[in-house]
Amino acid sequence: MRTLRDLPPSEVERIQERARQLRESGMSYLRIARELAEEFKVSLSKATVLRWCKGTHNTFNRTKRVNLSPSPELAYIIGVYLGDASISNRNYQYRVRLKVVDKDFAESFEKALKSIGANPRTGFEHDSGRTDRWWVEVTNKELFMFLKGPKEHLFEIARVYPREFLRGFFDSEGSAIVYPNRARVEASNYDLEVLELCKELLERLGIHSKIYKTKRKGQTVVIRGKEYQYNSNLFTLRIYRQDSVYRYTVEVGFTIQRKQTQLLQYFKLLKHNNTKSFENMTKSTP
Repeated sequence: MRTLRDLPPSEVERIQERARQLRESGMSYLRIARELAEEFKVSLSKATVLRWCKGTHNTFNRTKRVNLSPSPELAYIIGVYLGDASISNRNYQYRVRLKVVDKDFAESFEKALKSIGANPRTGFEHDSGRTDRWWVEVTNKELFMFLKGPKEHLFEIARVYPREFLRGFFDSEGSAIVYPNRARVEASNYDLEVLELCKELLERLGIHSKIYKTKRKGQTVVIRGKEYQYNSNLFTLRIYRQDSVYRYTVEVGFTIQRKQTQLLQYFKLLKHNNTKSFENMTKSTP
């Protein structure tokens, strides 16, 4: 049976409210504990129920509540989480963490976390063995449990705010690849379901893309002189039609300026060198 520590604050809050309702009906504390255990499949002591009903203990006094109602900022956080961010639980410290090369990406994630009521910490990490990185970390059980919850719930919010979700995901996993006469945007991930969602949302915005299997499970790769094997298939979503790359640039884009600037400069040069081609490509884009 579950314990209170296993539950998100929102569910504990519902259980507390139910305990008060049962007490108002005249039920004993012991019977309330048994009723709640049956109804919510959670282990509760009589003493805990007594403290709740008498108001001598508030589970949320030390819990920072966050706003998990659908919002552009939450959609961005979900996109980042399904990309580069990670969650961990150690000694009941529920952490969400992002470590990235680009400072502006870290700042965007920090801003989104603050907008939902979280209190993130930030810093810079020097690593002699790899590229120095900026990090953003927040300790919040409610956000942790939300992100760890059913993926479909996260997808529902992504569908409400597709641009922000896609921007968060492509900030995490995306690349802008620019040649003198062509450009493309792509993102790689092991979770095919996530990439299929991205493809669906891009299509809603009039952006064509395709998904490819780019690495197979068991395939070897050399990273910093060491050989590794892929534990799962790796998939890549590519936006390669030039009108779709342009639409992605203006409709979604990157908050990472070095990537966004690459695309903007490419299309600026294209417009200068081939005005008619540029106008034909962009005439359907707002």
